[in-house]
Amino acid sequence: MGFEQLLQTIMDSDVNIRHSVITDADGNIITVNHRPGVINYLSEEETVASLKRAASAWKARKELSPKIGRGLYAVAAYEKITRITFPLGENNLIFLSMGSDAVRMDFHGGGQKQIIEHVLNILSGDPTKA
Repeated sequence: MGFEQLLQTIMDSDVNIRHSVITDADGNIITVNHRPGVINYLSEEETVASLKRAASAWKARKELSPKIGRGLYAVAAYEKITRITFPLGENNLIFLSMGSDAVRMDFHGGGQKQIIEHVLNILSGDPTKA
């Protein structure tokens, strides 16, 4: 599955996902998907800087993997959004942002735990889990 299709599959998995990005290991953007009507809180420059910082943090996590295991995801929660980062193979990362609303107004989407579970299942490549 190509990166664009992967992001679309992830976006389709839950209506609460606002924005998704795939980067290389250095945080350079490869592809982006936005939920229609969603407006970014950060400028393009701020988004790029944030992705580069998060990619650097993943490099540090990788250094610990021989002792504590491979990183599965990381969550950064803010007042307005929650960002979840997943490794994608050895050389890429997926960043998702979702609203930080404590109460979901829709009945078909999930909360943070469900979104993480959906994405991990999609990334596993096992169609019986997605």
